[in-house]
Amino acid sequence: MISVIPDLSLQPVSVKEQEKLFHLMMKIYRPVYQHLWFDDGTSYVASQFNLEQLQRELSTPSVCYYFVHFKKEPIGILRFLKDSTTSAIKETNTTKLHRIYLDPSVHGQGIGKALMEWLIAFSITQDQQSIWLECMDTQMAAYHFYKQLGFKTVEAFTLDSPTMRSEMRGMLRMKLNLNNS
Repeated sequence: MISVIPDLSLQPVSVKEQEKLFHLMMKIYRPVYQHLWFDDGTSYVASQFNLEQLQRELSTPSVCYYFVHFKKEPIGILRFLKDSTTSAIKETNTTKLHRIYLDPSVHGQGIGKALMEWLIAFSITQDQQSIWLECMDTQMAAYHFYKQLGFKTVEAFTLDSPTMRSEMRGMLRMKLNLNNS
């Protein structure tokens, strides 16, 4: 376990915990994001949190994948990739925040901010120049959260996802430069 702040910790996800991961994501993803999908997000959760997908993700050496625990209870996940590039970001030593999902019952309690502050500090220790992420342009609370942390939009694009409602496919690629001095 990695302690982030008192009562908040990270536990690495392992392949043997795929069912735990799947059930947690069915519980916490759909209440927040069901409006994006024709089927309430069930297909997305099934495609992203199945055993084969988890095995693929964990086999990548640059992947860091954690359960987020608050007061010893699993309340979300954090997944990021070190040294992950994209065409809009020129540095090679940059971290991609791929997934941060928290149970809606803990929203507004500073947990997301504490996780992001931990990720920023960790990325600096790994000599990363920046952190980047992809944020849905319709999820204004998430967008403003990342903006408050200093992220800036570097690119807009549209997801190619036929199971997602077309008006919800807009995405923003955002980046936070880190001071590694």
